[in-house]
Amino acid sequence: MSVRCTETAHCQRYACINRSEDALSVRCTETAHYQRYVCIDRSEDALSVRCTETAHYQRYVCIDRLEDALGVKNLLSSEQKIGEFKQLEGIFSKLIGLVCLILIIIDVFLRALQDLTIIGSMLLVQALILTLYLVHVFFISRESLKDRLKWPVWGKYAELILLIAFLSTLQFAGFIFFVILLPLSFVCLGEGFRRSVPLQLASFLAQTLAQIITFYTGIQLAYFVIPFFQHQIWVIVGLTVVQYAIFGFMSRVWGYANYQFMRAVHDNETLVGRLGDKYVQLEEARREMQLQYDQLRKANEDTESSNKKLMASLAEFYTVQQIGQAINSIFDTNELIKFVNDVIIGVMGVSNASIILQNPLTGKMQVLASSIFDKRELAGFSDYINMDIKNNSLSIHQTILDNDITDNEYKFVTGRTVKSLISVPFVSKGKSLGIGLVEQTFPNAFTNENVRLLEVMAQQVSIAIDNARLYEEMQAMATVDGLTGAYNRISFQKKIQELLIEAKTNGSELAVVMCDIDQFKRFNDVHGHQFGDLVLQSLTSFIKTHLRGTDFFARYGGEEFVILMPHTSLSQAFEKAEDLRKGIARMVISNTISTAGVTISMGVAAFPETDILEAKIIKAADDALYKAKESGRNCVMVSAVRGNDVTEPLS
Repeated sequence: MSVRCTETAHCQRYACINRSEDALSVRCTETAHYQRYVCIDRSEDALSVRCTETAHYQRYVCIDRLEDALGVKNLLSSEQKIGEFKQLEGIFSKLIGLVCLILIIIDVFLRALQDLTIIGSMLLVQALILTLYLVHVFFISRESLKDRLKWPVWGKYAELILLIAFLSTLQFAGFIFFVILLPLSFVCLGEGFRRSVPLQLASFLAQTLAQIITFYTGIQLAYFVIPFFQHQIWVIVGLTVVQYAIFGFMSRVWGYANYQFMRAVHDNETLVGRLGDKYVQLEEARREMQLQYDQLRKANEDTESSNKKLMASLAEFYTVQQIGQAINSIFDTNELIKFVNDVIIGVMGVSNASIILQNPLTGKMQVLASSIFDKRELAGFSDYINMDIKNNSLSIHQTILDNDITDNEYKFVTGRTVKSLISVPFVSKGKSLGIGLVEQTFPNAFTNENVRLLEVMAQQVSIAIDNARLYEEMQAMATVDGLTGAYNRISFQKKIQELLIEAKTNGSELAVVMCDIDQFKRFNDVHGHQFGDLVLQSLTSFIKTHLRGTDFFARYGGEEFVILMPHTSLSQAFEKAEDLRKGIARMVISNTISTAGVTISMGVAAFPETDILEAKIIKAADDALYKAKESGRNCVMVSAVRGNDVTEPLS
């Protein structure tokens, strides 16, 4: 039964390890490699390292499970098994030594009951043999146990001979000689049947010899033994033969069990070696996969870096595209500047952005757009920006990047938390137009990439500003008289229509004053055309400076001018025209060559007093001007009120 159970247990263990090998080593390896290659292919296609990480994770799980299945630490080799048997045998031998002490006491007690005289000498012999046995077991045998490769056969012979010699001195030795068979059992189980045969023969011969010696020396075997057996040596030897024959048969069975066990241990060692080889292969595969993973991760990092650069380029492209669209669609400078400022804030994500342009007339910098909403801060910013440019803290000719702004470094940041800034100039056709300024509330906020992006934007903005200003100049040329600076007749026609609609809607008044320079031809003939141009310019400048902000002044043609006065009645317009006439009459116009005075004649009409139609109102003012000319010039005439055909001056 013991052999069958051992074989069954080892077969199940062997099958379990084989299944572990198949299920964990082969399948996990194939699955991990398959998923690994799938993930690597997907990574190469989609540049996704997550798939690779998943394959590596599953592969590491496979290796962990393989290590658990191998259980190398829990598998014992044949050498370790032999060592365990030897340790167990050593413990048993020591236990036998302790039992021998008890046997001596029993033997002394029995001899004392028989009143034998050899108790002292026999006790001395027993003590000597037992001492040698204990020295061998506790010292010599322990040193020999350190050798795990070979059983100390000579030590076992000595142990058996000493034990047989000791037992032979006892009166009841015939009943306890079976104790000698116990050490032999350990030899059979540990080393096998073949190696135990010499020890069995030696033990048999020694025991037989000891029994013969004790028989012929007259030592009584036991006081209660059958008398017939005490005088028959052949009976004693026969019992010993039967004893060892039975033990030989049992040792043969135990030897077979040892053979099966050692075979199973050897198979386990072979399997462990195979699994170890596969583990080494998996470890090499892991290193290779780790190398490929590192390469993929580096490629992914490079891809991410390229993606960041691509995103930055896309942001630049989008910004340039937006500004390009603005250049083609927005022609008002102020509207364009506000749009660009919003784009800068959106693209760069800064706390503040401002666009400051140079006034072409004064040369000073003006803040045209800014995300600073606090009026007091914006006022300080506008006041100090020119001072910083004058002190060269800021430049309108080169880019400035400052990621560590200290206190009092820039005046325009006074009262605000600004730790980083970029200032880029707006330059078009070699001419400085202004600067773009972005600010951040924390240090080291900007990089060279930010500077490059802002410079690209500044180039486009400069073109846009230049185009917008050019458009405004063209608009001015189309609506303003080039000589005098007054609006031209086309602008007058548009303006009077707007004001008439407003007057009709609100029920207000609108006055029209027609002006003509008296004897203007004389200035050209006597003083020359340049002096005539000076007269026109001087007259225009005087009238524009004496009109209200809501009034509209235009050159109607030649030396004729027209004034539109919203919310002004006929009488109020007459009074204003009279003041202008008197002021002009007092003017003295001169140049390096000539000096002359000038007078004008004026005709006044009004809505709705004169008429409600545009053409009739203009005609009425022109007729009144004609009457003023006929009346001797240098006077103001008022058109007739509706229902009255008389045109006369008012007093």
